[in-house]
Amino acid sequence: MNENFLNMLKELNRKYPDDYGLIKGLRIDAIDLKDRYDDDELFDETLLDEVRIYYKQQTIIIKRYDRDNWEIEDYDYLKFEDFREVGKILSIVMKHISRIELD
Repeated sequence: MNENFLNMLKELNRKYPDDYGLIKGLRIDAIDLKDRYDDDELFDETLLDEVRIYYKQQTIIIKRYDRDNWEIEDYDYLKFEDFREVGKILSIVMKHISRIELD
């Protein structure tokens, strides 16, 4: 996994820990333009194409529209009580993505 994603997961884990060292109710998958996931040793964050955020029972996808433009899709309709936490999660994710020099 690349440095920016490791740092992102560390920060998320500090903010959303649980008893097993995993992020409670939260999972992040990143996919590059060659369809390699972030846990693949050949994953290249400079070719980042999509980030999938699974929080509780909701899925939010951040997809690259072109080099510097992204679109966000919500597949499960956010529950009102989760807006604040999802906003915090998106802020952390986008902070780390913005540090990547994309190809």
